[in-house]
Amino acid sequence: MNITKDIINDLFPLYAENECSADTRALVEEYLKNHPREAEELRRAFAAPMPGGTPRAPQLAEAQSFREARRRVRGQAWIMGLAIFFSLAPFSVNNFGGGVHWLFLESPLIALAYAGVGAALWLWYAARRRNASSL
Repeated sequence: MNITKDIINDLFPLYAENECSADTRALVEEYLKNHPREAEELRRAFAAPMPGGTPRAPQLAEAQSFREARRRVRGQAWIMGLAIFFSLAPFSVNNFGGGVHWLFLESPLIALAYAGVGAALWLWYAARRRNASSL
């Protein structure tokens, strides 16, 4: 197969960003070794700054940002799950001895404690959501 300048022009961005396979890298390097004028032309084109371009953030920072966002979303999910549980717990029922026993009728203080914990968790969840949307 005849490797043309157009093929190398298509492959050079991958080569320059080190995102190609070893075979592609070897192919581009061999072509550039045999065509020094075109090699210099490509290197100058990619060395020139892009107008209005922004520098790319390092991939490490991107991965750390992703992990931090995932950690926050998981934390919010746990808080919401616990808030739902403690909000619904006062309305739980038991079937002892053939009768239905409502928690809020049989033990109103425990039901009130559950409701208080649920309310506190909902407030915490709302505060985290407000802080997350302001970022």
